[in-house]
Amino acid sequence: MSAPRTAIAGLLERNAALITDPRRFTLFVVAVLAALGGLRVALFPGFGGDDGEQLVFSQYLDWGYQTRNPPLFTWVLVGVQKFLGPTVLSVVALRMAVLAATYLLIMRIGRMILPDARLAPLAAGALLTIFYVAWNTIHGFNHSVSVTFFYAAALWIVLRLDADPAWRDYALFGLIAGLGVITKYSFAVFLAALLAAALMDSGYRRRLLDPRTLLALAIAAAVIWPQFAWYLDHFQPGLVAGENELSWSENAKRAAKGLFRLAVAAFAFLLPLAVIGLAIFWPSLRRPARHSPTRHRHLRLIERTAVLIFVAAAVGIVIIKGDRVRTHYMFFLALFPLYFFLRYGTRIDGRQIRLFAATVTLSGITLVGALVGKFAIEPLVCNHCEDQIPYGGFADQLRGAGFEQGTVVAYFHRDPLPGNLRAQFPDSRIVSAKHPEVIAPVRHAPGQCLIIWPVIGATDPKTATLRSLRLVLGVRISDDHPSKVLRANLSPYGDRPHELEYILLTPGRGRCR
Repeated sequence: MSAPRTAIAGLLERNAALITDPRRFTLFVVAVLAALGGLRVALFPGFGGDDGEQLVFSQYLDWGYQTRNPPLFTWVLVGVQKFLGPTVLSVVALRMAVLAATYLLIMRIGRMILPDARLAPLAAGALLTIFYVAWNTIHGFNHSVSVTFFYAAALWIVLRLDADPAWRDYALFGLIAGLGVITKYSFAVFLAALLAAALMDSGYRRRLLDPRTLLALAIAAAVIWPQFAWYLDHFQPGLVAGENELSWSENAKRAAKGLFRLAVAAFAFLLPLAVIGLAIFWPSLRRPARHSPTRHRHLRLIERTAVLIFVAAAVGIVIIKGDRVRTHYMFFLALFPLYFFLRYGTRIDGRQIRLFAATVTLSGITLVGALVGKFAIEPLVCNHCEDQIPYGGFADQLRGAGFEQGTVVAYFHRDPLPGNLRAQFPDSRIVSAKHPEVIAPVRHAPGQCLIIWPVIGATDPKTATLRSLRLVLGVRISDDHPSKVLRANLSPYGDRPHELEYILLTPGRGRCR
């Protein structure tokens, strides 16, 4: 063997020893996530809608904020902000902490069920090769990130119950079930599928039909009920506009389109992992693997859960004739690497382990480099660079114009202004025109009223913002009221101007003060 090939082989061997060791892998993934989170906060002065919404919602505690998503992430964020303040750091730090916990929990599950201990860190590290998990979560997907942790936690606790469970395991089962539902409502579908799959197996069924399951049900109900009562009080059912006017054939086409998108979304979510896995593990996929009876049961549990989820999704699509299936709905497939290594693990050899371990390492390094590249390149090519908008510069101009504190009514399209402004004015109350039902209580003495909106991207944004002011806070201002424009240059090059427009009322009026 030539010297270069020997050196490469040695490097692959040392890297595999690092990545497949649980403690070293833990340090590696925590370092990658910390680097990504740190760069996200340090390089980008603005942030998008997901993080912005959380900064608006976390101004106060409530049983709910919107019927689309439950409030657990926001509740935890309120606590985090006691230490880090209402900043983008608080949101990013919490999201990265949940991601780290998810990686480590998947590794722990892998150590419980996989035939080779070296595969457990690889199953967790495989998440670094899934675009939606590794990249998109840097900038948002707070609820999807959180519920992914509970997907893994639910599988983990069911596997624990299969062993020799104690009362505390059933109590923990109920807590995980309840917290998962108030993290994201889609968790209820996953949990129902997981439990139905478990009931198909005599061993799991014996544990789930144990009288101690009543304790789990009681705990889950106690956790869910207050938020569920809020949801029932705020939910407004309605049909999709124009659905009644569609013919049978048009409804059938929509349902078929939705089913097709479901299949595409599932495959797209697993990219590029699916391609990488085929390239590295193809020799092991051509022959059936042998499993012990216990591993065979675990394998069937995961398979049946996935099948039931897709059946439920397909039935839902057909019933509602829905075609708006999105790839980010598929975060439960973050458990797919566990299934893959459980199914084919006995056929995977040392060379394949070394190659995939190298892929995990390179993915982590690439993610960090790509984030730096995004900061440098995106302003040169993007149409709307929401992450590069210099909100600190705009805030300085507003302070210079006389704004100190009070109520800020901000429009949301196309810039996610409300949350970004809360990070700049933490002592003011922020009201988002996108979420008129979320009105934080006033925490300060009566102050000023700042009405602000983006200049670009919306049709007559001034009129829309003033309409929101009237509907939400009952303050009437004529559409021709004088306003002023703020200008600042996008980072990092400073050669592209961005504009906001505002009205400042000193003192404030009515409920805007």
